Amino acid sequence: MADIDLERTGTRPRRQSHQQPNAYSIFYSSSTADSRSSRHSMKRLFQSRLLVSLCCCVFALTLLFNFKYSSNYLIDQGSVQFNDSSQYTDYALLEQLLLQGKNSTSTLPRDHSFIQKLNRDNTQGHTMQQLVQYQSPTVTVTAILQSHTQLTQQLRHVLSQTVVPDHIWIIGDQKIENNKRVRYIDAKDIIEAISLADTDYVWVLDHDALPGKRYLEYALKVNSSPEYNNALVGTGAYRDGQCISAIERSQVVDVIRDSWVIKKSWIPLLKHEDKGNKEASSTFISRVLYTHGILSVALPSTDLNYMAHTKPRETCKEDSSWKKKLPNDAILFYFNLPQMEELVCRFADKNVVIVSDIEIKQCKNDSWPVFKASDDVSPILDLVQPKLVISDTKLYQTEIPIIYLSKRDIPHSSWLTDLPVDMLAEWNSISIKIMVNVDKKHANYERLITSLDKAHYLGDSVDLTFLMDYTADRTIQRLANHYQWKHGRKYLRHRIVQTHRMALFAESWYPSSNDEYAILLDTELELSPHFYSWAKYAILQYRHQSKQLFGISLYRPNMIETDSGGRRLFTERPHGPFLMQWPSHSGAVFFPEHWREFHDYMTARLADRTGHRMQDVTIPDSRANEWKLSWRKYFEELVYLRSYVMLYPSTSLSTRHIELKKKSQKEKFKDALSLFEAPLMTNASQLHLPASIDSLPIYDYYGHLSDMKTMKERGGDLQDSISACLPNTEQNFDPSDLLCPFGKIVTVTVENEDDPVPELPPKKVDVYV
Repeated sequence: MADIDLERTGTRPRRQSHQQPNAYSIFYSSSTADSRSSRHSMKRLFQSRLLVSLCCCVFALTLLFNFKYSSNYLIDQGSVQFNDSSQYTDYALLEQLLLQGKNSTSTLPRDHSFIQKLNRDNTQGHTMQQLVQYQSPTVTVTAILQSHTQLTQQLRHVLSQTVVPDHIWIIGDQKIENNKRVRYIDAKDIIEAISLADTDYVWVLDHDALPGKRYLEYALKVNSSPEYNNALVGTGAYRDGQCISAIERSQVVDVIRDSWVIKKSWIPLLKHEDKGNKEASSTFISRVLYTHGILSVALPSTDLNYMAHTKPRETCKEDSSWKKKLPNDAILFYFNLPQMEELVCRFADKNVVIVSDIEIKQCKNDSWPVFKASDDVSPILDLVQPKLVISDTKLYQTEIPIIYLSKRDIPHSSWLTDLPVDMLAEWNSISIKIMVNVDKKHANYERLITSLDKAHYLGDSVDLTFLMDYTADRTIQRLANHYQWKHGRKYLRHRIVQTHRMALFAESWYPSSNDEYAILLDTELELSPHFYSWAKYAILQYRHQSKQLFGISLYRPNMIETDSGGRRLFTERPHGPFLMQWPSHSGAVFFPEHWREFHDYMTARLADRTGHRMQDVTIPDSRANEWKLSWRKYFEELVYLRSYVMLYPSTSLSTRHIELKKKSQKEKFKDALSLFEAPLMTNASQLHLPASIDSLPIYDYYGHLSDMKTMKERGGDLQDSISACLPNTEQNFDPSDLLCPFGKIVTVTVENEDDPVPELPPKKVDVYV
């Protein structure tokens, strides 16, 4: 190889006048470098002194100019009012942001970039005439060349660029050939050289690439633009194993060939992946960047000056089998814990995309696209466009549904596979609140709190409210005040006067939207660790399948409590989950639309009870008819009239501990009290629901196997006997058609029999709905 004089070869004027003189570094032997250094030492010394003198002159002129105009500037500036920054600080927002930064490793801004739209063929690419209009960036570049027989010619092409690299590194070998140290390098050596660069970009050239004089300028312009700033760009490319050339508009491809303009931020990705890989450097660079969501884009070029290789190739084939087809409606698993592998395998029958550094071994599926985990997964999300993300790392963003599973929750999440992707995608659209009525019994409070702490909340934000009775003493108030709730916000309410239990229950919650649900509890209850999973599972599975479903019970009853003759054993109870026309009072989830209807119905019924007593609702053979101040009375009336049903589990998720004051009573009623206690679910594998709610058995108000048609007929018969209004054919959760009392004969007292009957004006009756 002929000797090369870099100072004579690089005769083209440099276009980057703002930068320092470029330094061309060649990785040859130390003796060669020393000889070249001494040859030009005097010249460098003279240039450095001249540069220092010039800088001093410019500095002195700048000071003089600033001094001359400073007084006028200060006069024109006027007065400036400085305010304390605390006036503008939103400390609540600041605390929320700090908490998010502390608990998460990634933030996900959802920006459907131009490149992702181009990849999905949702937009057209740009022409060369459009791309060359982009502004030239102010960046530094290191060019890396390989020693080969055409190095002299390639170097001339590099030094002839309109934007000359700041550094040119030629990687050589210790073996001397033709008095020059030349070595052959493989892809691994290129990555090592790239990792040493400290410039904004690294320009790597293939051994036979002869770029046009405007190629580097062209690539930097495009890659610095907002549209292409997260893409590997080049004019030579492969797509589907074929060469891409002479294209009119930019397009997404599989592999960029000939030369690669690599951003500094991408270098760690390449270095981390490089483990003695022997594949072609073009495939390696494009493949690694793709696994981090960085696409390759071919640029149009009809001018040799803008091409990465000015000589046509004889062969143009490349293996792109590594690039898997991205599925539609995919579930993206982003994880760093090996415990997630078993859960991933349970989703084998669904469209899965993996983002992880952990290799799936239990159920390896070659059709699954695999990407590498990184702190910023937003490029991968934009590329894949998944329907849902399941992650063991907290990710914050606004659009895509994310299920966060901690290490503790992962083994208890197998039930997720029972839900279709569309239902799982509604994960973040629903909100479940927990409302706890608290009395003065310390032991009950502590037992319930312990079971709440042991539950799995699957990364959800769950607000907890303590509704303390007026009897709650200072100890209860202190315990509730200092209790640390880690899964959402905690609220405390304290009553100051005695209130009936009916009002305590009915006023404990009112939904703010149709996506807000509430779990109503009291301190006599103890919960299973899977009570929240059951509530979330059932809501997602059945919420939109039937408007007749008004809630989900945590409790599996052993007795029927509706018979007028008293409680009896629930002998017809099935082994699996079932529907029943009865509201549970031992822990249950209530749906927002039905709860509002219950409030309206109960308000009107109580108003009539304390007023004209025009309404007389009597459920046949019901124990509730004897009650006067009980929320259950009015809720049972509503569910009977509307034929509403509640979902009950196969194994109880809550149990009730009834404590009697006297020890003698405890012994006497020991067997009876045991009927209220139910064994709690301990294994999440017991959580299972059929896909269709219609396949569940239905039990009527009396605990007998029935069907929806029969229950609707019974409710219609009762409505005909108590209301003058026709049944509402539209199920809009409005109880007004149930609250139309019939007309009554009014008795008027007169002094004499022959006196005329006074005219009675029509009486106005207010119906509360």
